[in-house]
Amino acid sequence: MAVEDRKVSIEYCGTCNYRPMAASLAKTVETIAGVQATLIHSHTTGAFEVKMGTETIYSKMQSGQFPDNQKIAEVIRKRLI
Repeated sequence: MAVEDRKVSIEYCGTCNYRPMAASLAKTVETIAGVQATLIHSHTTGAFEVKMGTETIYSKMQSGQFPDNQKIAEVIRKRLI
């Protein structure tokens, strides 16, 4: 797996004040998967998107709900193995 593909980012809606939830998910990802996630402030209302490299791991825009932090961290951990 290329280094770029291992990078995790969490894009969150700043207007909606999703930063605390994004920070919480980033902490869970670091604890469980052992990688740091980059937080990205989005101007897209309602955004909460989790990516690993260019691949979308989770999209609140598509699902309509927030992710389960533990499940997302486990998905990322398994992809790193």
